Amino acid sequence: MKLKTIPLVTALLPAIAAHLCYVMAAHHGHVSWCFPYFPDCVSISAAGRRAPESVVFRAAMMPAAVLMMIYWRLSSDWLKALGTPMIRLNRAMVWLGVTAALGLFIYAGVLGEVGDLYSQPRRAGVILFYVFTYLAQLLMTVQIAPLAGTRGRPGATVPTPRYRSLVAVLGAVAVLGVASLLSWALYDEYRRYEDAFEWGLTLLLLGHTFITYFAWRDSGFQARFTIAGERS
Repeated sequence: MKLKTIPLVTALLPAIAAHLCYVMAAHHGHVSWCFPYFPDCVSISAAGRRAPESVVFRAAMMPAAVLMMIYWRLSSDWLKALGTPMIRLNRAMVWLGVTAALGLFIYAGVLGEVGDLYSQPRRAGVILFYVFTYLAQLLMTVQIAPLAGTRGRPGATVPTPRYRSLVAVLGAVAVLGVASLLSWALYDEYRRYEDAFEWGLTLLLLGHTFITYFAWRDSGFQARFTIAGERS
């Protein structure tokens, strides 16, 4: 059973859904027409807050969160198959990734609901998703570093360009995150740029997952089901 489609769908489903929901929201007059990655546009939350786009948002984001949980569990097995010596980091990566996915699930589940009862879980879900996803991706990339460009088992390798792409994405996320924090602290009109930062950070985090699709494909990562007592 080839598993390379897992990171592909995990990355593309929420990315496509967010942009589709924005187009739907703008079409129905719920938000203004603009380019989400430029200032003075709308947030991802605003693009999925009202019906009918909210239905699409939840129908895509909640399954995407479940896929992310599966993705991080399989990522652990992938790194073990490649021969990572960092077992503790591997375990921490899984817990961080699954917690981030849970945050996305909670956020999507309460988005659009009115009242303080839902605002706190929504904020917590957003924070968990962004912060813990980045930390999990960082731990994954650290584990890949000693494996990049090497070959252990036949086909078990991570090409150096793939590793460098993952590092570049993490670097871009860090730069954008720091720029966002500095703008918030120093710029009075930060609200104009906040939503653009959010869209950019989201796309970059999903881009890291998208790149792992090629890494899984290059290494030939696959699974096989067995039953007790079956000989390999």
